[in-house]
Amino acid sequence: MVKRYVFTTLLAALLVVGCSSDHGLAPQPGRLVVDVFFRGTPPPTTQGIYLIVAPQFPPHAINELYHSSNSLPIGRDSVRTVIDLPYGHYDAISLWWYSTETKSNLADVLALPIVQDSTGLWQPMSFDLTRSTPSSYVQLYPDWNKVNRDASLEGTITFSGPFPKNTLATAVAAYAYEPKSNIEYLTYMKSIDFSVGTNPYHYKLPIRSGTVNYVVVLWLPERAAMTGFTELGILEDPAQPGAPLKLRIKTGETRTGLDIRADWSKAEQAVWSAAGKEGRE
Repeated sequence: MVKRYVFTTLLAALLVVGCSSDHGLAPQPGRLVVDVFFRGTPPPTTQGIYLIVAPQFPPHAINELYHSSNSLPIGRDSVRTVIDLPYGHYDAISLWWYSTETKSNLADVLALPIVQDSTGLWQPMSFDLTRSTPSSYVQLYPDWNKVNRDASLEGTITFSGPFPKNTLATAVAAYAYEPKSNIEYLTYMKSIDFSVGTNPYHYKLPIRSGTVNYVVVLWLPERAAMTGFTELGILEDPAQPGAPLKLRIKTGETRTGLDIRADWSKAEQAVWSAAGKEGRE
């Protein structure tokens, strides 16, 4: 049975929730059939993996999302899952991964298929369900290596002042490349921790070994789109102030001393900018 999330906390990119309400007993007229082909081996910390469908991307609230009622089987090479949905347009399909070690209700995006639109921009793969085409089919190829984290980054985040009252979530995240758009905040992400909540905050971010080109503190205000992040500060290169420090992390390594200064004035600027945009609209 399909359920919708009731908003209790933020997702992330990532984003997940602890309670839900269902649509009732009436069957949904549409259907999405998904064949999932896994690559690699699931981490021993895997708690579950769920199919998530978003009518709008990025979603503005968790109650806009549909998800499978149970975790997909873990430890199989492939699995078919079916989710019943109302007729309509759906902007994105994804798989979310939960860890037994996660300190919050947030999840990692294990798979998010993207396609290039007619203008050349990369967007999540969408689909439509109608009376004439009540069923849709997609294949997903999640790679367990994305969440098999064999190293970590460690440091202290120092904020310029107290957390704003309208804070929904604050996070530290590591990226393979610097994200420039909403979708890149998900597709380029190597790891994220949404448990940042004190000043200062000592973080230890599990990560997959390899190249990390961007480490950033992210802030999300109440009523923002779920990928409407504001960057409060980055891990800077001491030799080039203002430029991101690029890292090469070895298997089993814990890289320490990665301190970040987070500036709340950037959050204020983002809020005023958004308010001005709404006023013009």
